[in-house]
Amino acid sequence: MKSNGPKGPNWRALPANLLTLTNLGAGALVCWWAASEFDLGWAPAEWLESIGLLDPWMGLTGTTERRIAGLGWMLTVWMVGQLCDLLDGAVARSMGAEGPQGAMLDAMADLVSAGLAPAFVGMALMMEWQAMGVMPESMWWATIWPLAVVMAAAWRLARFARLAISGEEDGQLGRFDFAGIPAPYAALFWGGLVWAWLRCDGVGCPWLWYAGLLGATALPVGMASTWPQLGFKHWGQERWWDIARIAWLIGAMTCGVLGGPLGVVLALISYPLFGPATRLFRPLHSH
Repeated sequence: MKSNGPKGPNWRALPANLLTLTNLGAGALVCWWAASEFDLGWAPAEWLESIGLLDPWMGLTGTTERRIAGLGWMLTVWMVGQLCDLLDGAVARSMGAEGPQGAMLDAMADLVSAGLAPAFVGMALMMEWQAMGVMPESMWWATIWPLAVVMAAAWRLARFARLAISGEEDGQLGRFDFAGIPAPYAALFWGGLVWAWLRCDGVGCPWLWYAGLLGATALPVGMASTWPQLGFKHWGQERWWDIARIAWLIGAMTCGVLGGPLGVVLALISYPLFGPATRLFRPLHSH
Protein backbone atom coordinates (compact mmCIF):
# COMPACT_ATOMS: atom_id res chain seq x y z
CA MET A 1 0.00 0.00 0.00
CA LYS A 2 1.41 3.36 -1.02
CA SER A 3 2.04 5.81 1.81
CA ASN A 4 0.85 9.40 1.49
CA GLY A 5 2.84 10.56 4.49
CA PRO A 6 5.65 13.11 4.37
CA LYS A 7 8.69 12.14 2.38
CA GLY A 8 12.15 11.92 3.90
CA PRO A 9 14.98 14.24 2.92
CA ASN A 10 16.16 14.12 -0.67
CA TRP A 11 19.86 13.36 -0.19
CA ARG A 12 20.53 13.77 -3.90
CA ALA A 13 19.78 17.47 -3.45
CA LEU A 14 22.44 17.87 -0.73
CA PRO A 15 25.37 18.93 -2.99
CA ALA A 16 23.27 21.57 -4.77
CA ASN A 17 21.80 22.80 -1.50
CA LEU A 18 25.27 23.14 0.04
CA LEU A 19 26.31 25.30 -2.91
CA THR A 20 23.19 27.43 -2.50
CA LEU A 21 23.77 27.83 1.23
CA THR A 22 27.40 28.79 0.59
CA ASN A 23 26.11 31.54 -1.68
CA LEU A 24 23.74 32.64 1.08
CA GLY A 25 26.51 32.68 3.70
CA ALA A 26 28.89 34.60 1.44
CA GLY A 27 26.21 37.19 0.78
CA ALA A 28 25.48 37.54 4.50
CA LEU A 29 29.18 38.17 5.22
CA VAL A 30 29.33 40.85 2.52
CA CYS A 31 26.25 42.53 4.02
CA TRP A 32 27.84 42.51 7.47
CA TRP A 33 31.18 43.86 6.27
CA ALA A 34 29.59 46.58 4.12
CA ALA A 35 27.41 47.77 7.00
CA SER A 36 30.00 47.47 9.81
CA GLU A 37 32.25 50.40 8.90
CA PHE A 38 31.81 53.71 7.12
CA ASP A 39 35.09 53.10 5.29
CA LEU A 40 34.39 50.11 3.08
CA GLY A 41 37.10 47.47 3.42
CA TRP A 42 38.15 47.88 7.05
CA ALA A 43 35.62 45.39 8.45
CA PRO A 44 36.74 42.39 6.31
CA ALA A 45 40.39 43.28 7.08
CA GLU A 46 39.65 43.25 10.81
CA TRP A 47 37.82 39.94 10.42
CA LEU A 48 40.84 38.46 8.64
CA GLU A 49 43.11 39.73 11.41
CA SER A 50 40.86 38.21 14.09
CA ILE A 51 41.43 34.74 12.63
CA GLY A 52 45.13 35.30 11.95
CA LEU A 53 44.93 35.40 8.17
CA LEU A 54 45.44 39.09 7.40
CA ASP A 55 49.23 38.94 6.98
CA PRO A 56 49.16 35.79 4.81
CA TRP A 57 46.41 37.32 2.67
CA MET A 58 48.33 40.57 2.25
CA GLY A 59 51.42 38.58 1.31
CA LEU A 60 49.44 36.54 -1.22
CA THR A 61 47.85 39.59 -2.84
CA GLY A 62 50.97 41.76 -2.64
CA THR A 63 49.26 44.68 -0.93
CA THR A 64 50.59 46.64 2.04
CA GLU A 65 47.38 48.51 2.86
CA ARG A 66 44.91 46.83 5.19
CA ARG A 67 41.89 48.45 3.65
CA ILE A 68 42.79 47.39 0.11
CA ALA A 69 43.40 43.86 1.40
CA GLY A 70 39.98 43.91 3.06
CA LEU A 71 38.28 45.03 -0.14
CA GLY A 72 40.01 42.22 -2.02
CA TRP A 73 38.93 39.64 0.56
CA MET A 74 35.32 40.84 0.55
CA LEU A 75 35.24 40.69 -3.23
CA THR A 76 36.76 37.19 -3.24
CA VAL A 77 34.20 35.83 -0.78
CA TRP A 78 31.37 37.44 -2.73
CA MET A 79 32.49 36.04 -6.08
CA VAL A 80 32.97 32.54 -4.59
CA GLY A 81 29.34 32.75 -3.50
CA GLN A 82 28.29 33.79 -7.00
CA LEU A 83 30.25 30.88 -8.48
CA CYS A 84 28.31 28.54 -6.19
CA ASP A 85 25.10 30.15 -7.42
CA LEU A 86 26.18 29.51 -11.00
CA LEU A 87 26.84 25.84 -10.27
CA ASP A 88 23.99 24.83 -7.96
CA GLY A 89 21.34 24.54 -10.69
CA ALA A 90 23.59 22.44 -12.93
CA VAL A 91 24.49 20.16 -10.00
CA ALA A 92 20.80 19.74 -9.09
CA ARG A 93 19.94 18.81 -12.68
CA SER A 94 22.82 16.36 -12.96
CA MET A 95 21.72 14.68 -9.69
CA GLY A 96 18.06 14.58 -10.73
CA ALA A 97 17.23 16.67 -7.67
CA GLU A 98 15.40 19.67 -9.12
CA GLY A 99 12.32 20.66 -7.15
CA PRO A 100 10.27 23.52 -5.71
CA GLN A 101 12.16 23.57 -2.41
CA GLY A 102 15.48 23.99 -4.19
CA ALA A 103 14.01 26.78 -6.32
CA MET A 104 12.73 28.59 -3.23
CA LEU A 105 16.05 28.13 -1.41
CA ASP A 106 17.91 29.49 -4.42
CA ALA A 107 15.64 32.53 -4.58
CA MET A 108 16.14 33.26 -0.87
CA ALA A 109 19.91 32.93 -1.19
CA ASP A 110 19.93 35.25 -4.20
CA LEU A 111 17.85 37.81 -2.32
CA VAL A 112 20.69 38.07 0.21
CA SER A 113 23.75 37.70 -2.04
CA ALA A 114 22.38 39.50 -5.11
CA GLY A 115 19.87 41.83 -3.45
CA LEU A 116 20.90 42.91 0.04
CA ALA A 117 24.65 42.59 -0.52
CA PRO A 118 24.82 44.83 -3.62
CA ALA A 119 22.44 47.30 -1.94
CA PHE A 120 24.69 47.55 1.14
CA VAL A 121 27.88 47.72 -0.93
CA GLY A 122 26.26 50.28 -3.21
CA MET A 123 25.28 52.52 -0.31
CA ALA A 124 28.76 52.22 1.22
CA LEU A 125 30.45 53.11 -2.09
CA MET A 126 28.17 56.09 -2.71
CA MET A 127 28.89 57.32 0.83
CA GLU A 128 32.61 56.94 0.13
CA TRP A 129 32.35 59.02 -3.04
CA GLN A 130 30.30 61.63 -1.21
CA ALA A 131 32.90 61.83 1.59
CA MET A 132 35.69 62.14 -1.00
CA GLY A 133 33.91 65.13 -2.50
CA VAL A 134 33.67 63.68 -6.01
CA MET A 135 29.88 63.44 -5.83
CA PRO A 136 27.95 66.75 -5.66
CA GLU A 137 26.31 67.52 -2.32
CA SER A 138 22.99 67.94 -4.11
CA MET A 139 23.14 64.22 -4.95
CA TRP A 140 22.81 63.19 -1.29
CA TRP A 141 19.84 61.01 -2.18
CA ALA A 142 22.15 58.78 -4.25
CA THR A 143 23.62 57.34 -1.04
CA ILE A 144 20.34 55.57 -0.23
CA TRP A 145 19.10 54.91 -3.76
CA PRO A 146 20.95 51.54 -4.07
CA LEU A 147 18.23 50.18 -1.77
CA ALA A 148 16.16 49.99 -4.96
CA VAL A 149 18.37 47.05 -5.96
CA VAL A 150 17.08 44.80 -3.18
CA MET A 151 13.49 45.80 -3.93
CA ALA A 152 13.91 44.95 -7.61
CA ALA A 153 15.66 41.68 -6.70
CA ALA A 154 12.76 40.69 -4.43
CA TRP A 155 10.28 41.43 -7.22
CA ARG A 156 12.02 39.38 -9.92
CA LEU A 157 12.98 36.51 -7.59
CA ALA A 158 9.36 36.18 -6.45
CA ARG A 159 8.40 35.97 -10.13
CA PHE A 160 11.12 33.38 -10.79
CA ALA A 161 10.04 31.26 -7.79
CA ARG A 162 6.39 31.38 -8.88
CA LEU A 163 7.24 30.17 -12.38
CA ALA A 164 9.61 27.47 -11.04
CA ILE A 165 7.07 26.10 -8.57
CA SER A 166 4.08 26.22 -10.93
CA GLY A 167 6.03 24.79 -13.85
CA GLU A 168 4.79 27.57 -16.13
CA GLU A 169 6.79 28.60 -19.16
CA ASP A 170 7.79 32.24 -19.41
CA GLY A 171 6.33 33.41 -22.70
CA GLN A 172 8.70 36.38 -22.74
CA LEU A 173 11.83 34.28 -23.22
CA GLY A 174 11.94 32.74 -26.66
CA ARG A 175 15.58 31.69 -27.03
CA PHE A 176 16.69 33.95 -24.21
CA ASP A 177 17.41 32.74 -20.69
CA PHE A 178 16.01 35.66 -18.71
CA ALA A 179 13.13 38.13 -18.95
CA GLY A 180 14.68 41.09 -17.17
CA ILE A 181 18.23 41.48 -15.88
CA PRO A 182 18.94 38.48 -13.59
CA ALA A 183 19.44 39.23 -9.89
CA PRO A 184 23.01 37.80 -9.74
CA TYR A 185 24.05 40.45 -12.24
CA ALA A 186 23.52 43.05 -9.48
CA ALA A 187 26.22 41.29 -7.46
CA LEU A 188 28.46 41.16 -10.53
CA PHE A 189 27.87 44.86 -11.27
CA TRP A 190 28.56 46.22 -7.78
CA GLY A 191 31.35 43.70 -7.24
CA GLY A 192 32.82 44.91 -10.54
CA LEU A 193 32.71 48.50 -9.30
CA VAL A 194 34.57 47.42 -6.15
CA TRP A 195 37.15 45.75 -8.39
CA ALA A 196 37.48 48.88 -10.53
CA TRP A 197 37.87 50.96 -7.36
CA LEU A 198 40.52 48.53 -6.14
CA ARG A 199 42.46 49.10 -9.36
CA CYS A 200 42.36 52.80 -8.52
CA ASP A 201 43.75 52.01 -5.00
CA GLY A 202 40.42 53.05 -3.47
CA VAL A 203 41.01 56.76 -4.00
CA GLY A 204 41.28 57.50 -7.72
CA CYS A 205 38.82 57.37 -10.61
CA PRO A 206 36.39 60.05 -9.36
CA TRP A 207 34.17 59.34 -12.36
CA LEU A 208 33.21 55.95 -10.93
CA TRP A 209 30.34 57.50 -9.01
CA TYR A 210 28.52 57.96 -12.34
CA ALA A 211 28.64 54.20 -12.82
CA GLY A 212 27.37 53.82 -9.25
CA LEU A 213 24.46 56.13 -10.05
CA LEU A 214 23.66 53.98 -13.08
CA GLY A 215 23.72 50.87 -10.89
CA ALA A 216 21.37 52.50 -8.38
CA THR A 217 18.78 53.67 -10.91
CA ALA A 218 18.82 51.94 -14.31
CA LEU A 219 19.87 48.55 -12.95
CA PRO A 220 16.82 48.07 -10.66
CA VAL A 221 14.52 49.14 -13.52
CA GLY A 222 16.13 46.55 -15.78
CA MET A 223 15.81 43.86 -13.11
CA ALA A 224 12.08 44.49 -12.68
CA SER A 225 11.49 44.68 -16.44
CA THR A 226 10.93 41.90 -18.97
CA TRP A 227 13.75 42.97 -21.27
CA PRO A 228 15.22 39.86 -22.98
CA GLN A 229 18.61 38.86 -21.57
CA LEU A 230 20.85 36.24 -23.09
CA GLY A 231 22.35 33.84 -20.57
CA PHE A 232 24.37 30.66 -20.81
CA LYS A 233 21.79 27.89 -20.46
CA HIS A 234 20.80 27.02 -24.02
CA TRP A 235 24.15 25.91 -25.46
CA GLY A 236 24.03 23.73 -28.58
CA GLN A 237 20.52 24.62 -29.71
CA GLU A 238 21.59 27.02 -32.45
CA ARG A 239 25.11 27.78 -33.63
CA TRP A 240 24.46 31.52 -34.14
CA TRP A 241 23.50 32.02 -30.48
CA ASP A 242 26.48 29.98 -29.27
CA ILE A 243 28.82 32.16 -31.34
CA ALA A 244 27.13 35.29 -29.96
CA ARG A 245 27.63 34.12 -26.37
CA ILE A 246 31.29 33.26 -26.93
CA ALA A 247 31.95 36.55 -28.76
CA TRP A 248 30.47 38.56 -25.89
CA LEU A 249 32.45 36.60 -23.27
CA ILE A 250 35.73 37.12 -25.12
CA GLY A 251 35.02 40.81 -25.70
CA ALA A 252 33.91 41.51 -22.13
CA MET A 253 36.85 39.67 -20.58
CA THR A 254 39.35 41.38 -22.88
CA CYS A 255 37.85 44.79 -22.13
CA GLY A 256 37.83 44.14 -18.39
CA VAL A 257 41.40 42.82 -18.20
CA LEU A 258 43.13 45.20 -20.59
CA GLY A 259 40.98 48.30 -20.33
CA GLY A 260 41.67 49.20 -16.71
CA PRO A 261 38.84 50.53 -14.49
CA LEU A 262 37.03 52.04 -17.48
CA GLY A 263 37.24 48.72 -19.29
CA VAL A 264 35.69 46.95 -16.29
CA VAL A 265 32.77 49.39 -16.28
CA LEU A 266 32.25 49.09 -20.05
CA ALA A 267 32.28 45.29 -19.79
CA LEU A 268 29.66 45.44 -17.04
CA ILE A 269 27.41 47.80 -18.98
CA SER A 270 27.67 45.68 -22.13
CA TYR A 271 25.79 42.69 -20.66
CA PRO A 272 22.29 44.18 -20.22
CA LEU A 273 22.62 45.78 -23.68
CA PHE A 274 23.72 42.55 -25.32
CA GLY A 275 20.39 40.70 -25.11
CA PRO A 276 18.20 43.44 -26.61
CA ALA A 277 20.84 44.10 -29.29
CA THR A 278 20.94 40.46 -30.40
CA ARG A 279 17.15 40.45 -30.54
CA LEU A 280 17.25 43.34 -33.01
CA PHE A 281 19.73 41.56 -35.25
CA ARG A 282 18.25 38.08 -34.88
CA PRO A 283 14.42 37.84 -34.64
CA LEU A 284 13.17 35.14 -32.31
CA HIS A 285 11.25 31.99 -33.05
CA SER A 286 9.55 29.95 -30.36
CA HIS A 287 11.32 26.77 -29.31
